[in-house]
Amino acid sequence: MRNDPIWYGFLEAGDKSTAVVLDERLNTGNPKTLYLFNLARSAILEYNREIVQPKLREFTARETKLMEELQSAFSEARRGFQPRVAQALDIPERVVSRPARSAPLESEEDLDALADVDPDETEDADWDEDEA
Repeated sequence: MRNDPIWYGFLEAGDKSTAVVLDERLNTGNPKTLYLFNLARSAILEYNREIVQPKLREFTARETKLMEELQSAFSEARRGFQPRVAQALDIPERVVSRPARSAPLESEEDLDALADVDPDETEDADWDEDEA
C-alpha cells in the first residue's frame, strides 16, 4: 500500500464525476464515512464510504495534468477546513458542581418557610388556642 496519507484520483459518478483528494488524516469521527476534496465543488465533503470507495480510481495519463490545479485547490480548502471531530465543544474547563439537593421537608417550620408565613404568628395562634 502507499505511505503517503494523501491520495489524488478521480471519482466516477456519471455527470458528477470529478477529480478528488483523499487525505486520510481528516477524520469524520464515523468509520462509515470519509472526507474527500471535490474539485468540481472546491470543497471538502463527507461521503458514505461504502458508496464512494468503489467509484474511486487512479488518474489516467491524460488526467494527470489536473494534479497541479487539484493540489492548489485542495491546499486552499484545507486551510479553512475544520473536521467535525476536531471542532471544540462548548465544555467548561472545570466541572461546575451542582447545588446540593435540599433535604426533604420534615417540620412545620420548613413548610411555613416555603409558604412565606411568619413562624411567630403561627406560634402565637397555636399558643392562644392551647390556653383557651
